[in-house]
Amino acid sequence: MYGKVSRFISVMVFGLILTTSISAQNLILNPSFENYKACPSKMASFTSLLEDVSLPNTSSGDYYNACGSTDFGVPANFKGNQAAADGNGYTGLYFYALNNYREYVQLNTSRTLREKHPYKVSLQVSLAEASTIALKGMSIVVSNKKLRIPNSLAVTNSRMDLEEGFEFYQVPLKVDRSLSDTEGWVTLTAEFDGKGFENHIIVGNFKDNETTQLLGDKKVTSSDFSYYYIDNLVLEELPRLNYEKDKIYVLESKPFEPKGYELDAAAVASVKKIYKFLKENAEVQMKITGHSNDAGNPEYNKFISSLRARAVALYLKKLGINDQRIVWEGVGETKPLRNGKLSEDKMKKGQVEFVMTNFEDQ
Repeated sequence: MYGKVSRFISVMVFGLILTTSISAQNLILNPSFENYKACPSKMASFTSLLEDVSLPNTSSGDYYNACGSTDFGVPANFKGNQAAADGNGYTGLYFYALNNYREYVQLNTSRTLREKHPYKVSLQVSLAEASTIALKGMSIVVSNKKLRIPNSLAVTNSRMDLEEGFEFYQVPLKVDRSLSDTEGWVTLTAEFDGKGFENHIIVGNFKDNETTQLLGDKKVTSSDFSYYYIDNLVLEELPRLNYEKDKIYVLESKPFEPKGYELDAAAVASVKKIYKFLKENAEVQMKITGHSNDAGNPEYNKFISSLRARAVALYLKKLGINDQRIVWEGVGETKPLRNGKLSEDKMKKGQVEFVMTNFEDQ
C-alpha cells in the first residue's frame, strides 16, 4: 500500500488502540463512601465515621448517607438536596470560606502507584444549594503518605512543602460542565503518569482565597462560601502505549474541525500520547500520511490531506520531536485506506482522515 511497508512501525490512532490490556480496577479504597462505621447524625470527623478516609488538617468535613439524620441525610440535608452519584452516601467540603478556612477529604489507595505508568482519575462534585459562589476549576493532590496539618487553613503547596518526608504533586482536573451546577453531578477527570511513591489522594481547594479563581463577577463578601458534595472517586491504571512495528493505525473520526485540517482538543490529546511514545523510544521514526475521501476536486482533496498530515507533524515538532524523526505527505483520494476494519459508508463520509506510520532508521 505504501511500499516498503515492512520497514514501518505504525503509531497513529486517535481512537484508543493499545496492544496491552489490564482489567479496569478502581485503586481508591472506599471510593463512594459506602463503607461507614456509623450512620451520620451529627457533626463528626471522617475518621470516626468512614473506613479508609481521613482529614489532612483539623477541619471537619461532612458525611451524608440515606441512613443519616435529617441534617445528614441523602438526598435532603442541611446544605441542600442531592441524590448520591453512586450508592447511598457522599461527603461535603468547604472549598472557599472566610479567613481561608478549608475542608478536605483524604483517601487511601489499595497499592502504591507504579513509576512511569499512566493513570486516570475521576470524581463527581455538585455545588450545594446553600453555596453563594462557585469555583472555576479544581485539582487533587497525590502523595506518598497521609498528611495531617494542625490547623484548619488552606493546605497550599508552600504549606505541604514544610512537611518532612512528604512527597506530593497536584493534578489539575478537567470538568465536563460548569462547577456552578447544583442540579446534578459534574464529572472531573485527569490523566497523569505515576512517579512511584503515591498511595494517598486528597480532594479540596489547595489555594488561599486570594488566589482561588471563582466563577462570575460577584463581589465576594465575608459571608460568601463555596461548598461541594463529593462522590464516586475512581483511580485506574491505564495500559501503556505500545505501538507495534509494521502495523498501520488509522484515525476513524474527524479531529480537524472546523476548518477541516486543524487539530481539535481531542486530537491534540492523542498527539501528546504519541509524543510520549516517541520520546520514550528514541530509535523510532514516524511517517504521517494524510488522506481524504473522493468527494470534490482531486487537487483540493490532496491539498487538504497534506494540511492534515502537516498539522500533526508540526504539533509533534512543537512538542520537541526532531524533524529527522518525522516524515509526512498528503495523498488525497489516490490511496484509499483498506485495513479491513472500515465500512464503505464511513469511507464515503470521509471519517477516515489519515494514517500515522513509524519506520526505522534508514
